[in-house]
Amino acid sequence: MGAPTVAVISMGGTISCAPGDTGAGLVPRTDAADAVEVAGVAVRSVRWSLTDSSEITFDEIVALAREIRDQVTGGADAVVVTQGTDTLEETAYALSLLRPLDRPVVFTAAMRAPTMPGSDAAANLAAAIATALDPELERCSAGAVVVMNDQIHSAKWVQKIHTQRIDAFGSADRGCLGVLYEGRPTFLRRDPRPALPALLDTDTGREVRVALLTAVLGQDTDLIAAVPRAGYHGLVVEGLGGGHTSGPVAQALDEVAQDIPVVYASRTRAGAVLESTYGSPGAELDLMERGCVPSGELPALKARVLLTMLLRSGYTRAEAETLLRAEGNARTTTGPARSAPPTCSASSPTG
Repeated sequence: MGAPTVAVISMGGTISCAPGDTGAGLVPRTDAADAVEVAGVAVRSVRWSLTDSSEITFDEIVALAREIRDQVTGGADAVVVTQGTDTLEETAYALSLLRPLDRPVVFTAAMRAPTMPGSDAAANLAAAIATALDPELERCSAGAVVVMNDQIHSAKWVQKIHTQRIDAFGSADRGCLGVLYEGRPTFLRRDPRPALPALLDTDTGREVRVALLTAVLGQDTDLIAAVPRAGYHGLVVEGLGGGHTSGPVAQALDEVAQDIPVVYASRTRAGAVLESTYGSPGAELDLMERGCVPSGELPALKARVLLTMLLRSGYTRAEAETLLRAEGNARTTTGPARSAPPTCSASSPTG
C-alpha cells in the first residue's frame, strides 16, 4: 500500500510569507507545503493564492470547497488548507457549513513566518497533516477543524484571541477538540452532529451582505438606520453582556427588523446570549419581542458567517432564522473520543 496523499492548499498568509523584494516587510511568496516534509506522506502542493486573509471572499470560500472536493476525487486522502490567521475563524467556519467532504477539512496557519526565529509554520503544518490523516477525526467533528500550536479546535468555536503570540487561538467555554502529543492527535471530546444540512450544493452564488455593528456606551442610532438603506440583507449586533442594547438602539433595531433579519450576539465572545431573564428596554425579552433573533452560543463573527451562508443558499428569512437558532444552540457531545487527560482547558488562554 502506497503512502497516503494529503493535498495542501495554500491561500497565502504568514505561513507563506518571506521578506519582500524591497525588504520593507513580509509578504506571501511561497507555498505552505514548502515548510515541511512529512515521512510516509505524499504531500500534494496546491497553490490557490498568495494573498492576505483579509482579501478572502465568500465566493472564494465556495470555490475553495469545490476545489477541496475535486482534490479528493483526484486521489487525495485528506486536505489541509493554509491561510492567514486574521480571518481564519471565519473562513474555517464557513467551510464547515459548506461541508464538501464526509470527513473534516483541516485548516492551519502560522503566527511567525518560516523565516522568523521560533517560527511555528512547520510544526503547525506537520500537526495539521497528522490530524487530517487520523481516522478518529471524522468521528469527532464534521466540516472543518483548525490546528494551531498542537491543539485541534472545532471551526465552529475557535477564535483568534491574541494579536501576536503563537498560542493565539482558543475555544472559549468549549475548550479544544483535541491535542497532539509527540505529533500524534489525541481527541478529548466529540462535536455533536451538524444541526444544518451541508450548504455547498445549495449555494446560489447570490451576493449577500450582512452588516455587523457593536453596541457601545452612549451609542446613537444613525448607523443602524442606515443598514437597510445601504442595501444590506441582514444585521448582526454585537450586544452588551448577555446581548443587550440601550432602549433607543432597540427601537432602531425594531425598525430594521421589519425589513431584514436582525441577530443579537454578545461582544464578550463567550457564553450564550440571554433569552429569558431581563425585560427592560434593550434587554433580550424586549429585543426578541421586536423581532430580533438570539445567536445562542455563536459569537457575532460566526453568526454573521452563518446568516450569510444561509441566505446565499436560498433559505427564506423565516427558515434562515430557524436554522440559525438551531445551530447556535447545538450542544457539544460530552466524553472523550479516546482515553486521555483533559489537558486543553476551556478557560486557558492557550485554548
